[in-house]
Amino acid sequence: MAIKVKTKIDKFGRIVIPKKIRDDFGLKNNSEVLLEAGEDGIIHPDSTLAFVMDKDRILVVCSEPTESFTSFLKKERENRIKQIAINC
Repeated sequence: MAIKVKTKIDKFGRIVIPKKIRDDFGLKNNSEVLLEAGEDGIIHPDSTLAFVMDKDRILVVCSEPTESFTSFLKKERENRIKQIAINC
């Protein structure tokens, strides 16, 4: 469920993000956010930073991947093969 909040821009161009939304998206003092004019909204947490959000009382870690999934799988397979070879 989307949360919609009406707020105002002050004379310096600042917008106050309500505490509930800041908490849900892990936004702290000096957190960077991405402002994007689009159909789905305009304010997003900086996607390069990991944060934890509450989705229906389940904590979900949100972040960008640090490497490709294919690369990760290749490394995991190599490590498993090494472990098998050591145990034989």
